[in-house]
Amino acid sequence: MKRKLVSALIAATMVMGSFSCVHAEEAETEAATEAVTEATTEAADEGAAAAELNLDGSYTIGYAPATLNNAFWLAVKDGVQQAIDETGVDVEIVDIDANGDQSIMNDGISNLLSSGIDALLCAPADSNAVGSALEECQNAGVPVINFDTPVPEDQRDMVVTVIASDNYNAGYVVGQDAASKMEDGAKILILHSPRASACVERYDGFIAALDESGKEYTIVNELDGEGDQETSLGLTGDALVADPDLSIIFAVNDPSAMGAVNAIQQTSVALENDIMVYGVDGNPDAKLMIENGDMEGTGSQSPETLGYESMMAALNTIAGNEVEKEIVVDTFLITADNVAEFGTDGWQ
Repeated sequence: MKRKLVSALIAATMVMGSFSCVHAEEAETEAATEAVTEATTEAADEGAAAAELNLDGSYTIGYAPATLNNAFWLAVKDGVQQAIDETGVDVEIVDIDANGDQSIMNDGISNLLSSGIDALLCAPADSNAVGSALEECQNAGVPVINFDTPVPEDQRDMVVTVIASDNYNAGYVVGQDAASKMEDGAKILILHSPRASACVERYDGFIAALDESGKEYTIVNELDGEGDQETSLGLTGDALVADPDLSIIFAVNDPSAMGAVNAIQQTSVALENDIMVYGVDGNPDAKLMIENGDMEGTGSQSPETLGYESMMAALNTIAGNEVEKEIVVDTFLITADNVAEFGTDGWQ
């Protein structure tokens, strides 16, 4: 059958070849017409999206992630921009780089309110210290879209919605995988970032999965890696000296996990085990480490989806449309078994 099809195509090509010169100009004209039609349709779709939101003015929206010194938050912003592009609404994004310091973020939010913004996208560096900034936004009548790192329950009335990945599940699926591979009595190091509620949820999910497995294990230390690769590298290096018989390192985000991998690669200590390192995020560089066999797995999420949903929530709020109080983005495990499905050249 394949041979007959190929022969038929060859014959058709030979016949059409004689007409190629005659119809070349017509084909070019048709292609140009199609391109114009496609562009016009795309513009119409954007216009329709903007009209549906009933937003025809210019808007300024603040973007306040925990830090801009992390590929994850830049990927979130890509999703924010995608929503702007799709709707065609005239939006200016103004960043705050808190560099992991909530007091810097709070001051930055105050400055944004003074300069004038129509909404704020906020992922606190410290969930328990963002309250004063949220109250200031509320008093100024500026809606807040809380993304990635949920604010405490008693402050939820000061945000329009909470848009976050299922962080508990991200830690849980990692814990399940680790438990299935570890032996009884495994010694585990945790690289935490306890100021961020999302990281606390990941930790809780990880521990729950280990406990459900029924296997014996010991948490030898919980260190604050601050979600930072260099900080985690140093902490892990010292931890390997203290406990060269570690079996597992669980980091609450991928930069910390990558720092742990770097520390293992650089250590002069004779390690007793092939240490399994896990993170959370699905960072492209972490996936490359998984592909290369240097990292065991990551509880993955889609930062671009977080950004897209956050900006759409902001635009709908400005337009006076109803927004769900909670929007959950799925999380899942990436290991060597499935990393090829997601690739290492971008986020999933």
